[in-house]
Amino acid sequence: MKVVNYLLILASVYVLTAGPTHAAEDDHSDDSHAHGDVNEERGEHEESESTHAEISAEMAEQAGIRSKAAGAGILERTISSYGRLVPNPDGIALIRARFPGQVTKINASLGDSVKAGDLLASIESNDSLQPYTLRAPFAGTVIQRNINVGELAGEQALFTIAKLDPLWVELKIFPGQRREIAPGQLVRIDTGDAQHESRISHIVPQNSGSPYVIARAEIANAEELLSPGRLVSASIVVERIEAPLVIENRALQLLDESQVVFVQEGNSFEPRPVELGRTDGQFTEILSGLKPGERYVVENSYLIKADIEKSSVSDDD
Repeated sequence: MKVVNYLLILASVYVLTAGPTHAAEDDHSDDSHAHGDVNEERGEHEESESTHAEISAEMAEQAGIRSKAAGAGILERTISSYGRLVPNPDGIALIRARFPGQVTKINASLGDSVKAGDLLASIESNDSLQPYTLRAPFAGTVIQRNINVGELAGEQALFTIAKLDPLWVELKIFPGQRREIAPGQLVRIDTGDAQHESRISHIVPQNSGSPYVIARAEIANAEELLSPGRLVSASIVVERIEAPLVIENRALQLLDESQVVFVQEGNSFEPRPVELGRTDGQFTEILSGLKPGERYVVENSYLIKADIEKSSVSDDD
């Protein structure tokens, strides 16, 4: 359901103000005393006043409002990096001619998948004038072809075959980051259209003129949807912090200049101001304002905020 429809649904939700009703008994024998009681009771009412929304379970379901129980969690401190996908060096073969000669037939093109033993090309030896063949040493993909029929095959690599599952991701780690990066750390890799999880396998030093080192991690590519050379970004988890109470950041809303979450009790949704602690961008530690086990709205909490603000404006009018 579109957001507009959500707002139309919530526009019909009844937002009420909870608190004691004003009550005062007329006392004709002491009008000033009665007036004082009314003012005192009105003050108590204003102090205990709490705006909340009443939304039925069916209405909440239609609007996509979801809640979950608050509890302990893990905050992750990460370091951002970027790099590119490359074939595993152990899975690359450069195919050269055994003897110099003229290429008489080509059986594999750039991008072709080949199996071990598949025919790649036929060459006629310059010395013996006898033909011989080049075959794939293992299953993989032709990622380079540097020869055509009629050309002379010498010492150059004619074909490059690579295994594309798995690939390596090579991430650039600069001096300011190097101290915190180590093999075994969890890394989340963003290829632009998907997220992949892996672990740092090893750190590869670069030549003396390079300002960075390379952190390598393996990435699965069973369907071969990823190709070498693709640029990627990554988040490397360098620290995991246990927190007694955390919430998802998307639950937070700004209401009356305070950070709040909407706490659910049955069909009632109450804005609860919270004191925030540490955050990792996805989860935030709660220092006060919410208790473990209380249910707070995670999805579409902004709809409740919009409805409460709309009700407040109506009340002011």
